[in-house]
Formats: sequence, structure tokens, C-alpha cells
Amino acid sequence: MGSAPKRLATMKEIRLDASKWQTRDDFYDALLPALGAPAWHGRNLDALTDSISSDEINEVRLPFRFLLVATDTAPLELRSYLKEFADLVADLPMLRGADVALICEPPL
Repeated sequence: MGSAPKRLATMKEIRLDASKWQTRDDFYDALLPALGAPAWHGRNLDALTDSISSDEINEVRLPFRFLLVATDTAPLELRSYLKEFADLVADLPMLRGADVALICEPPL
């Protein structure tokens, strides 16, 4: 367990600022370009599961970590969706072997 903080520190970081997000579209408008996702990328969690774990769709390659900041400013419905995204990212290492992590400040 002592290696987890060291592993996180060496990962590429994708920083996403939720301070101006009001909708899921705002989230995807920030996330997909940050991943280098193709124009045809779906705007749903299933598409993210596939593109992040396959490491062949997006320009940003594994390993990387997401840093979500200002999540407390997002509307409740969007925070709930961000929690689903956080759960998805947390499951990817075990379910798909993807070396990805997520940090939320403040926690969701």
C-alpha cells in the first residue's frame, strides 16, 4: 500500500476544473479534449470505459490520473454523475487492468 502514493505521483495528470460546469455536456466538453478523444467518441460512461481501458482510442495513453477540482460547485445532479464517473475509474484497474486513478478535491 505504501507504493500507491508514489505510483500516483509518477502518473500523467489530467486536471479538470468543475467550477463552471452545470451539465453533463460541460463535463464532456472538458474531459474529451483533455483525453484527446476522437470526434466520434460517445458522451456516456460506457464509451469512457472502453476508450480509457483500451488505450487505443484516445491520444492520452495510460498510465494517467484524473484530478477533479471544485466538484463541490457543480449542481447536485452533476455531482451525482461525477460520482458515477469516479466509481468507474476506481473499478477500471481491477476489471480491465487499466492503470488509471482519480483524485477529487474536495471528495465527492
